[in-house]
Amino acid sequence: MESVFGGEQPRLQLNPGMTLTEKTEQRGFERLFSGAMMAIRNPRGHTSGMADGPDTCLDHLAFASLLLRRLDEVDLR
Repeated sequence: MESVFGGEQPRLQLNPGMTLTEKTEQRGFERLFSGAMMAIRNPRGHTSGMADGPDTCLDHLAFASLLLRRLDEVDLR
């Protein structure tokens, strides 16, 4: 996630990256995507028998929806 969203020339830019606000938004989403992988996906991918309750599952789905919705707004040209 960090190599895709981070650095001076991100491979996937969420905005033009011209203003301080755009740069900090990019960095924030880089950290959100990276954090999702480290805090949500990795424990469940590496721990056998890990089960979440319905509320946790809904929270994860809502968070994933936020991230994916933001990606849908990106102009990939």
